Amino acid sequence: MSAQGIGYAAAVVLAAVFALAAVAKLRDLDATADGFEALGLPSPAVFAAVIPLAEVGIVTLLLIVPAAGAIAALVTLAFFTTFLVGRLRAGVHAPCACFGSVRALPLSGADVLRNVLLIVLALASLPADRPGGVSPTDAAVVLVVTAAGMAVLRLVRRR
Repeated sequence: MSAQGIGYAAAVVLAAVFALAAVAKLRDLDATADGFEALGLPSPAVFAAVIPLAEVGIVTLLLIVPAAGAIAALVTLAFFTTFLVGRLRAGVHAPCACFGSVRALPLSGADVLRNVLLIVLALASLPADRPGGVSPTDAAVVLVVTAAGMAVLRLVRRR
């Protein structure tokens, strides 16, 4: 087990999540813009076009220069999480639109928890200074921790 291996495995998992989010948004830009508008974002059509491209950039960085990608993911997730908390405090319950129009559940603390779990993955990615170096143990550790986080998130969503 190594910090490099765990870091890169975490970067790959985080890249997969950002890729899914970007593709989901890009599949239907109009629905994404509508979702962003319901959340109260200014210029929702602009954000619907720009955010997925930024997410693709983060995916690329995570896979090629993982520490830089982790920093970009941390900044982006900090912004997204702060925005979600602000929307929740304002009483907004529109669907998150974090994954385009794929998910129609109302905004909740589970969305914030999901972002916190993604922030943990980004922090775990920081020690990775290059692609590779992942042992089977490194991959297993990251996958088990990710699965545990997803299980907790499912439990929270059921409440």
